[in-house]
Amino acid sequence: MKVVEILFYDRNRVKLVVEMSDPNRYSTEHAPHIPRLLFKLFPHLAKHRCDNDNGYTFRKESRATEIPHLFEHLIIELQGQVQKSRILKGETQWNWRIDPRGRFHVYVDYENEMLVLGAIRLAERIINALDSRHADDISIEAEIEKLKELAEIGRQLYSASSPPAEAEVVASRTATPAAL
Repeated sequence: MKVVEILFYDRNRVKLVVEMSDPNRYSTEHAPHIPRLLFKLFPHLAKHRCDNDNGYTFRKESRATEIPHLFEHLIIELQGQVQKSRILKGETQWNWRIDPRGRFHVYVDYENEMLVLGAIRLAERIINALDSRHADDISIEAEIEKLKELAEIGRQLYSASSPPAEAEVVASRTATPAAL
């Protein structure tokens, strides 16, 4: 999986164009070890709310979902590990009638531009490390500390003045029926 484009919107939302290295291997059904390992590293992901067609919990949804959908939740989780935020939302979309198979559009809310950029890059590394079964190559604790430093730089640069609120996660995924 590779993030090939990052676009920041004015309203604290970032769009990511994500491409799978193998366009036919984009689902956790093809890589069931990824969500299992991800939940071991980040147990709080089980508490994420996920709007999906079946009404499943995120843990259940993750057994048969798109890998970029896991990536979306991980970016939100990493931001929540660093700072208490307002409700952060995300969405994963694809339409393979328009885009090549294996291309996804992931949207994620953020409060701190530096933090979300770091979280995007870290989440990409984590997903790829889990996929190749090299999760031990990444020290989550050390990486979270680096994200905290980025968040502080972001606060200083952009003078974020909104008071912290309790974090909640809402994410969803959508596809056009013909895209499947």
